[in-house]
Amino acid sequence: MVPMQSHPVIDAVLARHRSALGRDEQTYRNHVYRCANYQWELLDGELPDTAALAWAVHDLGIWTAGTFDYLTPSAGLVDEFAAEFGIADPELVRTMVLDHHGLVARADPLVETFRLADRVDVGHGLLRGRIDAEFVAQVVERFPYAGFHRFLVRSGLRHLVRHPARPLPMLRW
Repeated sequence: MVPMQSHPVIDAVLARHRSALGRDEQTYRNHVYRCANYQWELLDGELPDTAALAWAVHDLGIWTAGTFDYLTPSAGLVDEFAAEFGIADPELVRTMVLDHHGLVARADPLVETFRLADRVDVGHGLLRGRIDAEFVAQVVERFPYAGFHRFLVRSGLRHLVRHPARPLPMLRW
């Protein structure tokens, strides 16, 4: 499969938050599209608008709320866009966002493939499950990491210094 190049929901949401993302805009955009492509592959070439909206906002709270404890602020952005894009089940979108760093499998296939797709990207494609290594390479070539992992480490360390008792607030069972 050829990687998906764009999605109208993702593009519209990211365009509206361009100023909040600032210099990290391309880094976040590429992360969103890598993850969306991995889920698209897991769903056999289908990416529902609910998942596209979840991808667009899933980490956005880092920038919009200025925090590394970003899941709740990111999920809070769903209502800003759900009606505009005809999302009938905003709760499902919020669940994808809130559970995407879950440590155990989720029962809902859309939530689970969302979780797995993010894991593929955060893990540099090493934990890719049934996603072909060649597809991961094609996606990364089209949407390079552009400092994404350095950003995660830098942000995580900054959060750790400020909140040593809660070093990884985004992890969920």
